[in-house]
Parts: sequence; structure tokens; C-alpha cells
Amino acid sequence: MQVALVLRLAVAVVFCIPAAAKGAVGAPDGFRRCLECHSGIERLDERHDFECGVCHLHAEDRAAAPLASHEAVIRNPSDPSHADASCGGCHREEIARLRQSLHGTLAGIINQTRFLWGAQSAAEPPVYGMGGGLRPIPEPQEGGYAGGDDQSVLVDDFLRRRCLGCHIGTQGPSGYGLHRGTGCAACHVPHDASGRYKGNDPVLDRGRTGYAARHVFERPIPNERCLRCHRRNHTGADYEGLFERDLSRVYRPHGFGEPLAVNPAEPGYHQLAKDVHAERGMLCVDCHGSGEVMGDGGVYASQRVSPGRGCEDCHGGWEKAATRGDIPAGVKRFEVSGGIHEKEDRATPAHENQGTAEPDKRSVFNSKGGGGRRNLPLFDRTVPAHEVSGHRRVRCSACHAQWSFQDYGLSVVRLDLLSGEDWRRLTAQGDPDLQDVLEAHLAQRGGTTHPESLDRLSGRVRPGIWLTGWRFRRWEWLPLGVDHEGRICVMRPRHQYLVSYVDRSGNVQLDSVIPRRGDGSGRGWAFMPYVPHTVGPVGRPCEACHLNRVSAGLGVEADPTIDTVLTKVSEPALKRFRLLDLREIEALMNPPEEWGGIRLRALGCGQDLLAPTNPSGSSEEDGR
Repeated sequence: MQVALVLRLAVAVVFCIPAAAKGAVGAPDGFRRCLECHSGIERLDERHDFECGVCHLHAEDRAAAPLASHEAVIRNPSDPSHADASCGGCHREEIARLRQSLHGTLAGIINQTRFLWGAQSAAEPPVYGMGGGLRPIPEPQEGGYAGGDDQSVLVDDFLRRRCLGCHIGTQGPSGYGLHRGTGCAACHVPHDASGRYKGNDPVLDRGRTGYAARHVFERPIPNERCLRCHRRNHTGADYEGLFERDLSRVYRPHGFGEPLAVNPAEPGYHQLAKDVHAERGMLCVDCHGSGEVMGDGGVYASQRVSPGRGCEDCHGGWEKAATRGDIPAGVKRFEVSGGIHEKEDRATPAHENQGTAEPDKRSVFNSKGGGGRRNLPLFDRTVPAHEVSGHRRVRCSACHAQWSFQDYGLSVVRLDLLSGEDWRRLTAQGDPDLQDVLEAHLAQRGGTTHPESLDRLSGRVRPGIWLTGWRFRRWEWLPLGVDHEGRICVMRPRHQYLVSYVDRSGNVQLDSVIPRRGDGSGRGWAFMPYVPHTVGPVGRPCEACHLNRVSAGLGVEADPTIDTVLTKVSEPALKRFRLLDLREIEALMNPPEEWGGIRLRALGCGQDLLAPTNPSGSSEEDGR
């Protein structure tokens, strides 16, 4: 920050500074003394070149005498608890949209989980959330479990202590690779993996964690920033080709070139194929703009139904050509003279022209990450798979995804008592605080303890912890379903809970209970539409969908076991999505006679180039 307001700032920006701040700027002994010590602190950016106190002090403190201590200083003015006062003068609309967005409400995971655990009658429209005018998640009832198989009274406790650490209004777990800010700072302010300050301020303690790496606002946002939350097997990690290893300690190769800054409380990652857009240097924000990330003012129960950009918006498709008139308003990243398509005299090499319907034209794209102009391949109707009329309903990712997160059977265990060394190999729960609790107990080498953990909404520590573990995990299976627009899409087992509870006396009150939906329609398991961020330049083999039981939603085998029954698709949590109907399943499992000829032509075009080199695609835990 600078000592005085920079006059070159636009008048509109100056006018948005609160009135109290204007009066304080001229105070001879005011907060401008900050820079007498913090002489090397970085300027936030050219748009926020204000006096320190404009952001870091409340109005009453800005007008007061010189500060006697740091107690009045707001460390993160962009935190949701301070954003209205600190940022609202200029960014009131953005703050309001962010609070309504899925990043601000987490309405999807909250309402879907409560519905599937039987705690509410429907997942949509959303009722509970972290903002956006939704009801706050109820406070858990202390000792509220009354016996029987009703696990619904535990769901709010599970959400508060295990699921909401990624919310932009909560700090979340801290530790190597996990440090981040809250509010605007969660995306716009860099944090080193160590959590230590790396800038030029001479007085900040570089040995202490909890600081931003530098006092700057960054645009565009680098992918690494997104991965502070979108890690493990959540959308975003797949973009970088990361698939989480099994939780057991025997599968954790920390220190062997992990592709992400991994905390010891995390299991680590397999490195699989990256999305082709990631390979070519594109940022997450090239596709996911502020209108999607920060919301459009609506409140949604699923990311899939919120506004966003699709493949056709850039590459075109059966119904939509990527021409100048079809590009959505406000898309400024197609910055080429003469519009989207640029005439070229030379012939376009085949490998650069893939997907382009008109060989004499090239679509060009400028990424926010720099690197110059990139060729933008357009939808090619001559590709064999694109000639099939039945494929007009198929989402691009349903064919072009190279692999997908498929995590089956999430066992969640509420433990009010730890006994013996049962969890020694499963301490990597993704949360350093939980790992500390488990390792402190294991250090006793036997005996019992009554663990406690943090409620991330109230900030209170309460009895009990929640531990989790998957039954099995795959990446090569891509079951199909139908999304809200009636298009065939990849489905993912997002909610297959098996709930257990051990009380303070060591009594097993619940043992792998399958929840029942709040509307009484069946068990609380659900597959949800998903867009794998693992796109390849050509589609998977035809057999990846046709003649494939898993893709048809029928499960991996006709006579399933207690585990493989998890691969048979379950109804989505939202009624606007659905599973394949009998006619659609028939089309997959019994394709018409001409299918063989189309398949052979596809092979001749190299469409099977993305067939996995390891056909089993198995994760290490399969040998257990």
C-alpha cells in the first residue's frame, strides 16, 4: 500500500471510498504510520492503491487517534464478515452475487446430503446454505441420537465438521499446501504452500504461518489457486490429471515427486492424463468466468444447472457453430483482428486443423494465462462419430473424457471413543487437525480416548470426530445418464453413504446404515451428472459406451456383490436429472447393424488413440 491515495486512480474509484476514510487520510498522526514499519509491503494493485486504513480499519478506527496496538487491524478485509464495510463501497454487486453463488452457499452439497440422509423432503429448491438468504444449517443436538436406524439427526453435525472446510467463509484446514484466504482473498491473494510470507515487508515474521505469500491481488487467477480447494477427487484436480490415492498408509508415496503441494494428512495422487486444455496452458478462468465463479445472482442446488460456458460456445457443435454471432456476449478472450475467424492464405496442417469444418479458416483463442494466440479447433461433421444422428444428444465430454472420478461407497464413521490402534493406517483423512487427533491417540499405544473436533461454522470444539473411507475407487468406468437439458452425460456416484456411529461408551449404535431419502422414495444413494475435466482431442473407443454394462448404468456384473452393487446407478438427488430409460439402454447395448462400419471408420481415423494403456485402469487398493 502507498502512503496517500494515488491521484491517477479513476474518479469513480476514489468516490467509492467510504466517507470516514476520506476524513482520515489527512490526519497527520493517523494510520499512515503503518508504513514507517511496513516499509516494503507490496501495493495491492493499481485499483486498490489506498491508505492502509481504508481497508484494514473499521470506520470508527480510521477517524480515531493513532492506534496503540494492532488489535483494531482487520487482517483480511475481504472476509465475508468484513466485506460489506471494506469492499462494499465499490463492489456491492459482486459481493451480493458471490453470496448467492454456489461458492457462497454450498447449497448443492448441503441440501443433497440432507435429503439423502432423510433430513429434508427434497434437495431442490435449496432450503439450507451458508448464505444467499437460505436457512443456516441447524445446530447439532448434543447427544441427539436416540437409537434405532435413524441417522438423519447426525447429518448436520457431519456437514459442519467434515464437509464445509472448503467454504470461502471458513478458513478450512491449515497446513502445508492447504493455506488460503477467505472471501475475495481465497481466489485473488497468493499463499505459499508453507503458509509463510515471501514478500518484501521487513517486519513480518517469515517463520510464522498464516500469512499470504505477498500483499497483492492477482488477476488472472492461476490454476494452483483453484487447487487449494478443488483438490483430492473434486472437479479441478482431474484437469491436472490428479487422482487421489487410497487412504491407507501403504499407498502414500510422499516425497516422490508429487504433482501437487501435498499435506502429510492427504493420501497423495496418481498422475493420470491431463485435460488437453491444461496441456496447452489454459487456465481454469479461461472457461469459468466471474459470472460462473461468483454467480449471476441466482441460488442453485447444483453446479450443473447454474450458468456456465459449454464446449459448443467455443468449438461449435451439431446445433451451434462457433461463429462471431454465436459467441456469448461479454466473451472478450477472442481477441483477433477481423473477428473470431481469421482468414489464412496457407493451407492449415492437418494436426492443427483437427475439428475445423472449413479448412481455409482458423479460429484463434487468446488465453488469460498468456502464451500467445492458440488455434481453436472447430466441430467437424465429417468425423465418423459426429455423423451419427443419435449422438446429437450426447455431451461432448461423454465421448471426449479420457477418464473420470468414480469413487464408490463412502463409509462415514462418527467416533466418540477411540480404542486401540484400529485407525493406524487411515490417519490421512485430508485434514491435518484430524490427523493430529488420531496420531495423539495412537501415540498412547493402546487404551482409549474421547476425541474432539472443530465445528467449522460455530468455531466450537465438540466431542467426537468423523472419519471416512471409500469401499473402492476407479477411473476407467464412465456410466451415463441424462442431464437437465435432456442430453446424455457422464454420471458420477456422488453420494453413496454408509453411516456408522460409536458412542462414548464404545457401543456401536449405527453400523454401515444406508440412509433413506427424505421423500421416502428409496435408499439415499445417488449418481449425479458430471463433466470430467479430462478432455482429449479425440473420443474414446466406441466400446467405451456401446456393449458396455457400466456405461448403460447396469453395473459391472449381473450378479453383484456387496461392493459391485455400488456400480449400478442410483437415481439422482435432483428430479431434473434422470437415469437412462429402457430405450436408451437398448440403443447402447444393441446398436444397429451400421454401427460396425462406423466403428471401423472411426478406427481408421484414429478415434481409438485414447484407449488406456492400462485397460484395467485399476487403483492400488484393488489388491486388498
